[in-house]
Amino acid sequence: MRRLTAIATNTFREAIRDRVLYSILFFAVGVLVLSLAVSEITIGDGEKVVRSFAQGAIRLFASGIALFLGVGLVYKELERKTIYTIASKPISRGLFLLGKYAGLMAVLAVELMLLGIFYTVLITIQQGVPAGSVYVSWFLLYLELGLLTAWALLFSTYSAPTTATFFSIAVYVIGHLADDIALFGSQAESESIQTLSQILYWLLPNFEIFNATELAVHQLPIPWAHVAGAMAYGAGYTLVVLALASAVLGQRDFK
Repeated sequence: MRRLTAIATNTFREAIRDRVLYSILFFAVGVLVLSLAVSEITIGDGEKVVRSFAQGAIRLFASGIALFLGVGLVYKELERKTIYTIASKPISRGLFLLGKYAGLMAVLAVELMLLGIFYTVLITIQQGVPAGSVYVSWFLLYLELGLLTAWALLFSTYSAPTTATFFSIAVYVIGHLADDIALFGSQAESESIQTLSQILYWLLPNFEIFNATELAVHQLPIPWAHVAGAMAYGAGYTLVVLALASAVLGQRDFK
């Protein structure tokens, strides 16, 4: 446990020093402030548009941080050759990956908390205290970030950041189109396309399970059954991806 905590703490410290993190956070805060001006140029329910714009920005920038920090986790250790020192010690590669993952998830928790506080202050000033469903939707977003980070970590175990970023973005986009892929496949006349769409639907992550933004924007309650299902899905899928990442890293020779 001490070794895991040490790796996670070191990863956390390194991540919060990354300039990419502060650049993305800066733009995220700027977009949140800009969202207040949206109500002045919107026809209709301006308050709802502001909530949608701001929550969408938080989701987008939080995912961006998870991607761009996650894809470089292992590569940076290889580039600085620190992983060779770790490999020579009695620390399993699975424990090493789990520590890196835990450290980055701590960074994402802090980042999401900061954006959430900023959102709460802005919306409270303009519209009043946000509905509780907003915070539940952010919890689901955190689960999504956990799965996305696991995928980014998997790709970082065997490829450079550029390639890992491309693969991670592809998984992210496909994951949000999973329901559309399944619907398209069910309506296709070709049996091969139907089969392929079903395979993709069940193998690739379905990030829409974690997306409760629409309910939060309309200030509607999020069913706890949905939250529980998303938690089970996210935890199970994340563990599988992390196990695969550990297996891939275990095949690499650092000697």
